[in-house]
Amino acid sequence: MYTTLSRVFESTNGEFNPHNNILPMVPQLWQVLDDPAVRRNVTAILGDNYFVHVHRHPHISHGQPGKKTPAMLQPLHKDGHAVKPRPRHREPWWLIMFYYPQEVTLNNGPTGLLPGTHLLPRLGGKEDWYHPPKLTKENDQLLLPDDGYVQRNVQPMICAAGSAALAHFDIGHGAMMNGTDQNRFACKFVFMRTERPPKSGAGTIQTDNPVSRHLCQWLGYETSANDVSTFADWQRALNGDDPRARVEAIYMSASVDNQASVRDALLHDIHQHLPGEDSNWVLEYADASNGLALLGDLEPIQDLLNQDSDGLLINGCFAAGQTGNQAFAPRLTELVRNKNPFIQRHAMSALGLLGPGAHQSQTIETLDEIIRTSDDWDLKLYAIQSLIRQGAIKETIPSLAIAARDPHTYVNAFAIEQLCRIDDDEARRAVLEPLRRHRWMEDPRYDQKKSL
Repeated sequence: MYTTLSRVFESTNGEFNPHNNILPMVPQLWQVLDDPAVRRNVTAILGDNYFVHVHRHPHISHGQPGKKTPAMLQPLHKDGHAVKPRPRHREPWWLIMFYYPQEVTLNNGPTGLLPGTHLLPRLGGKEDWYHPPKLTKENDQLLLPDDGYVQRNVQPMICAAGSAALAHFDIGHGAMMNGTDQNRFACKFVFMRTERPPKSGAGTIQTDNPVSRHLCQWLGYETSANDVSTFADWQRALNGDDPRARVEAIYMSASVDNQASVRDALLHDIHQHLPGEDSNWVLEYADASNGLALLGDLEPIQDLLNQDSDGLLINGCFAAGQTGNQAFAPRLTELVRNKNPFIQRHAMSALGLLGPGAHQSQTIETLDEIIRTSDDWDLKLYAIQSLIRQGAIKETIPSLAIAARDPHTYVNAFAIEQLCRIDDDEARRAVLEPLRRHRWMEDPRYDQKKSL
C-alpha cells in the first residue's frame, strides 16, 4: 500500500494531491474500509448504517532529513467536518479514521493529538499556519507552550504499519515534523452516523464524569445517575475560568436542585455568547445550548425558535436537534426557508438529528425544495444529509434523483451513495446514468512510474 501511494504522488511530480479521488486511484484502500475489525469498531460508535463520507484525503508528510524532531509541522486545530463547516456535536455523529501504511515513529511525522479536546469548545493558543507552536519535552511528555492552550500535552500517534486510528471529529490535532528521508502517509477518511442510537441495550459503563455519562447514555448504555448538586455550586462552575469544569457543569444541568434557575442561567449564557459579525455562524453557537437540551422543559427552546434574533434562532435550532424531540420538527421545517443561510443550515442539521417522525412528509418536501431551487451547493448538501437521516426510503428518491445529476461533486456523490442504499427499482434506475458518467478508468501509468 505504501508503494502504491508513493507511485501516485510520484506520477504527479509531487505537485498534485488526489484528495477525494484517492480511492479510485488506489482501490486497495477499500480493503481497509471493508476490514471486519474496522467495520466492527466504526459500527460500535456510529451504528449499523453508517455512511462513508465522500471526502477523503491522503495526507503526505514529506521527509526532511536533518530537521529537528519531535516538532510540530502544523498548528494544533480542529477540523470543520469536511470541506465546509458543520455544527459540532459531542455525540458521535461523525468520526475520523487515519490509516497509516507504514510504521509511524516519533521522528517520521506522527499525527499529534490533544487528548480530551473534543469535549472543549476551544483549544486556546494560536492557530498560526506559518509558525507552528514549539514543543518541549518534560519527563517523556511533549508539551505546548504555556500561553493559553487548555490542553498542553501532545500525544503522538505512534503505531505499526497498517494501523487504523479512529478519532472524534472534533479532536485537536496536527501533523508533526518528518525528519527522516522517507515520506509518511496518513489516509484520512470520514464516517457519518445516519440515525440516533437505540435508547438502551448497549450494556453498562460506569463513569464518574458527567460528560462521559451523557455520551454513554446517548449511545444506549446504562450508567449511574449524576449526583444532585446545588445551584450555587453549579453556577460557579458554569461561570468559572476552568473550561473543563464549565463543560461538566453544562452536562450536569438536569441534576441541579433548582431547575428554574438553571434554565434562566443557561438562557442568559446563550445571550452572552451569540455569534458576532465576523463569526462562523455554523460553528459558533453557545455551548450552553447543550445544557438547555438536557432539561425536561421544552418551552425555553420553543421560545428561542420564535425569536427575531438570528443568533438566538441558530441556538434554538441546535438545542432542538440535540433533544431528539419530534415536537420541534414543524418549526424547524419552517426555518429551512429562512432568509439567513446559516439558520437554514442549522435547521436542516437539526431535522437530520431528529430523524424520521410524524412530520416526515413535510420535512422531505421542504428539503426537496432546497435541492430543486437553491444555487448554493452547500445548502443542497445539508438537505441531502438530512434526507439520508430520514432513512433509506422510497419517498426520498425523487429528490435524490435530481441531486444525483447535480454538477457539484459533493451533492451528486452523496445522492448517488444514498440511492445505492435504497432497495428499490426506481432508485436503481435513477443512479445508473450518473454512475456511468462517474466511472473512473484506472491508469496503468501509475504502476509504470510514468508522469501524468
